[in-house]
Amino acid sequence: MPLLRVAIAVDAAEVEAAVAAWEIVGVRSSSVEYQFDQPSEEPWPSHDNRLLAQGTVEVAAYIDAKRWQQIETRLRDAAARLLGEHAVTAAAMPDRDWRTAWHDHFDIVRIPGDRPIVIRPPHRAYRPAEREIVLDLVPGLAFGTGQHQSTRLCLRLLAQHLERDSRVLDVGTGSGILACAAALLGAQSVIATDIDPLAVDAARQTARQNGLSDRVDAREGSIPDDDGNFDLVAANLTADILQWLADDIASAVKPGGKLIASGLIAARRDQVAAAFESQGLQVTQTATEDDWIGLVFER
Repeated sequence: MPLLRVAIAVDAAEVEAAVAAWEIVGVRSSSVEYQFDQPSEEPWPSHDNRLLAQGTVEVAAYIDAKRWQQIETRLRDAAARLLGEHAVTAAAMPDRDWRTAWHDHFDIVRIPGDRPIVIRPPHRAYRPAEREIVLDLVPGLAFGTGQHQSTRLCLRLLAQHLERDSRVLDVGTGSGILACAAALLGAQSVIATDIDPLAVDAARQTARQNGLSDRVDAREGSIPDDDGNFDLVAANLTADILQWLADDIASAVKPGGKLIASGLIAARRDQVAAAFESQGLQVTQTATEDDWIGLVFER
């Protein structure tokens, strides 16, 4: 089945809204891609949007034709509601074996700290050092390989704050990377949720691959309503989705429990913090990497 590149063309200020449009239809693997008319050797700080006038920003995802048929109308409607009239384009990708194409680009990722976490693709040999936690991951069409700043921030904060035998909820699990890392760090049980059925399948595969199926329960959906409160909740989403789900996410954090939230840029910190503070949580830590931040809340 052919793979399509589906893209929403936006201005720099509209990137998060375009990502949110993808989120609404259950796709968390979108990426921000800059299409320049003229190549430049000048360094481009990620916070400087002046050069965007030289090209186009597109928020794109790579999906098969069947999936596109299922979500096309809903994506166009979501983009229209959030962005107004914007071009949504779909183009077939060149024919190749996309199942193994990731081998060319995905290498070992190491998250430093007192409990270092190593994300290892199966085709890379690796001998772990003392205290390192190694998670095997086959990247696919679900978000989360450890290469994005927000995922690395969440992994780093998990290693700092997760206590052994905790009950953990991973909202928007994607590939299952955070859920499985939590189990490897000592969580007693982890519920991993995602509204994208492909992500749920990917999370289950990651759990099986790491021998964690007995402790990582991947489910389709958002916030479970039948499992009580959690010692720790991880939510690596976007600023808009975090604010939209703040009430439900906060309700899953038990008294004395913690929330790790990421997927937002520094400029959106106060908005997201206020959304959760209004639900009885308090910010106890802010971690940064480049322009991205991760927040730790406690009830």
